[in-house]
Amino acid sequence: MKRPATIIIGFIAGLAISGVLGDLIIAASSSAGRISSAWSISKAEKFYAGGNFSESLNEYEKALGKVKPDNKKLIAKIKNNQALNVFAIADKAKDKSQIKKSLELFNESLKIYEEIKDTQGAAEVNVNIGEAKKALKELK
Repeated sequence: MKRPATIIIGFIAGLAISGVLGDLIIAASSSAGRISSAWSISKAEKFYAGGNFSESLNEYEKALGKVKPDNKKLIAKIKNNQALNVFAIADKAKDKSQIKKSLELFNESLKIYEEIKDTQGAAEVNVNIGEAKKALKELK
């Protein structure tokens, strides 16, 4: 009778030879990345809800670095949320340059939503752009 360790080693060797082991490692790595970005987004949302916009912005920045480039919808959402944080900070401080920065981020998000033909996402960003433009106009 084979020992359990021998069976496990044989099983792993079989996976490696068949190429499945590599696929499993890639899948696990991908899942870990998704979990990590989801964790950062969750933390960012909690900070935003609590009014801690700087920390929220930092967490969205971390999340953006963990998202695969082909996940355009999530990238657009993160950029919109980053812009909301920048805008919240800028509006409170009455900082025109930061409101303009929020508009740049909103427009980056809008461009992606339009590229992937997400009309609902684009509509939400357009509302945010309108609010930022209104705030900017009020400061002039």
